[in-house]
Parts: sequence; structure tokens; C-alpha cells
Amino acid sequence: MHRQFINKKQINVIICVFLGLVLVGCAADPLNRDKKSKAYYSAYKKRSTASKPNSGYHRVKTGETLYSIAFKYGLDYKKVASLNSIPVPYVIYPNQKIRLSSSVKKVTSSTSQKTKRTSTNVAKTTTKKQPSKSIKNVKKTVKTKSSNVKKASGKPLKWVWPINGVTLKGFSNKGVSSKGIDIRGRVNDKVLSAADGIVVYAGNGLIGYGNLVIVKHNEEYLSAYAHNQKILVKEKQTVKAGQQLAIIGSKGKERSLLHFEVRKDGQPIDPLTVLPKTRK
Repeated sequence: MHRQFINKKQINVIICVFLGLVLVGCAADPLNRDKKSKAYYSAYKKRSTASKPNSGYHRVKTGETLYSIAFKYGLDYKKVASLNSIPVPYVIYPNQKIRLSSSVKKVTSSTSQKTKRTSTNVAKTTTKKQPSKSIKNVKKTVKTKSSNVKKASGKPLKWVWPINGVTLKGFSNKGVSSKGIDIRGRVNDKVLSAADGIVVYAGNGLIGYGNLVIVKHNEEYLSAYAHNQKILVKEKQTVKAGQQLAIIGSKGKERSLLHFEVRKDGQPIDPLTVLPKTRK
């Protein structure tokens, strides 16, 4: 009897030690994720508007667009274009230095300064020779262009839900929290454009966003669709509200999930403030 009691006690001790080791392992990794999944989640947590480099410049990488760079730093693409004297359609090149702040001095070479001086002298000479009638015509042309821009930007947007699903995570603008919303969908769901616009980025160059599509809707609004399984559109492609952009992907072990963001003048806003209350 005495020996049997000792054996049971030893067994109980072994069981307790085993359970303790299991609990320690769970505390270290509560979701028991593999290394690849851990790396993905650490990148996902970093997904937010990035801080500007100390130099105040961004060096363009292959595949980036002016829109994706502005999106990355939470800036208005129009202001970034203006700072760098980049005209529409905002063409940029690999290794180009993009100024991100007006406080950073614009680097100008001596050759460019000479060119400016020459061009100003030519302009002065030309202006003197031009008759007054041609100047009036130029003024009329400028007015016509500006009025067209106002009409285009003033057109109200009709928003639709990018997918029909439950909102799992809401918007937060604090710290490194979500700058958009997470919506659960179904396997192989098509991700739809939330409004009419033009695709200004389609790629996977932004850390924490996976396969990302950015659509420009007008001079104020951009929308972003992240973690797609497959992108179905190309940059510079015109899309309509409800048109297919991508196939829904996943976020780590979260299957069939879309991360959706809306930016107004470069700043993240709660998508629920523009999306319709009812989902079709």
C-alpha cells in the first residue's frame, strides 16, 4: 500500500510539471503561431502612417508611385507634388529624392539655376514683344481650366461597401492602431471599388499591407484595399463603384478578411463616415 501511494504521488508531480511547461509555452505564444505567422503579425502591428525620415526626403523605390509615398507618410499627394514641382500625372522615377516637408530646403544645382535665369530673361523678352490681345486670350484659357477643375472636384461621390461582411475591427487614430476597418468576407469574394475613380497604386511595396490597391476618387479622397490574395486591376485603370479590384485575402490566420482605409487630403478618416449605413 505504501509503495502504491508513492507511485501515484510521483505521477501527480510529473503531470503538474508537464502542465506547467505547457502553460509557459502558451504564455509565450498565446496563439501558438509559427515563425512565418509571427513575422507577419509584427509587420501588421507596424502598419500605420510612417514617420518621416530625418533627412526629410524619401528615395523612390521601383514600383512606388507618388500616391503610395504620400499614403505611406499620411500626406496629401497634391502637397507632395507641389513641394517637388511634379506636374500631373505625377510621374516619378527610381532613386529620385522626394521632399516630404516644406521646412526642408529644396536642392538645386548650379546648372538648374543658370537655366532658370536664362528662361526668365527669355520670358521677359517674349513678354515685351507679345501684343496685349494674346495675353487676354491666355487669361481666358486659365479661367476655363480652373472652372472645369471645380466642377470635377465638386461632384459628390456615391460610396458602396467594398465587400458585404461583418466589421471585425473599427477605426482608431491613436498610436499605431488601425487606420481603417477590417471586414470579414467569404472565400474568393471579390473586393469592389468603393466609389468611381482611378487606380493609382497596385502592388505589395508597403510594409504591413500585403497586396494593396489604392484608388483615387477625386482631389480629396483616396481609398485603400489591403491583404488581397490577388490583384485584378492595373495602375492608371479607371474603375466604377462596385467594380472588381481584387480577390479577398487573409491577415495571418484570419482568412477571408479585407483591411479597408479612406484618406481625405492625405489623412486617415473613419470609413464608416462615408460608407452607406445599409449593405447590399
